[in-house]
Amino acid sequence: MTSTLELMAHPRLSFERQQDGRTEVRFDMRGFGSDIVCTYWPTEAANPNRDPWVYNLERINGEGGTYTHQTETGCKIAIIRHLIDAGLIGATEDNAHLDERNQVIADGLKETREAFTGKPRVGDFVIMPNGSFERCCNSTAHGMQTTEGGSFSLSRSGEGSFSGGLNRPQLWEYFKETGETKLGRFWFFSHNIVGAGRAVDVFLPCRVFKLEPFEMTETEARAHPKAQASAEFWGENHSDHLTVVHKLMKGAA
Repeated sequence: MTSTLELMAHPRLSFERQQDGRTEVRFDMRGFGSDIVCTYWPTEAANPNRDPWVYNLERINGEGGTYTHQTETGCKIAIIRHLIDAGLIGATEDNAHLDERNQVIADGLKETREAFTGKPRVGDFVIMPNGSFERCCNSTAHGMQTTEGGSFSLSRSGEGSFSGGLNRPQLWEYFKETGETKLGRFWFFSHNIVGAGRAVDVFLPCRVFKLEPFEMTETEARAHPKAQASAEFWGENHSDHLTVVHKLMKGAA
């Protein structure tokens, strides 16, 4: 099984229409706890201002709830992704779930990303000052934002894109490469054909950086490109400009 749509045929997954019009999607836990049961159903009346389908995700580790979608297939895909995110079905770190064509794509992406040098890229890992791991998720003019988790997709160029919650940017200078790698989870479109439900999960090596903030003198802070850009936009010694200067001095920019 290689794409989200194909995972609908997972041997532990069943779809059963109920008398009230709801479809029950059951994941068989095989005795290791209660089965996971999600449902979806059409809304009762047509309303142009409301999605015509509703789905409910049974809560797993705090994740779940009731949502809406434009299509029945979209509801099914959301349920499958919920089970994948919970680690119940889907990708394994050895990428054994990939078919031959997708394995070729994954190998190409791996080779491309292994050639990356310099600044961290979207998907790379960073060890935070408290010892926790986060992932790089969005580059800015003067640094990179990080995140505890979310969805990382890959283009054919090997560059990543992110969807999810972002933490504040950290200066490029704070990121120190460790020389280590760590497997990171991404997805791409199966067989490079764009379409709903064609997401393929893949694990690829990512560089590991360590975040090492440092303090600056006021002179150094004012000379930093981030402070200069702020001064140009707001004006020298404007309150917003001074905020940037002070953060640079404290190692919190």
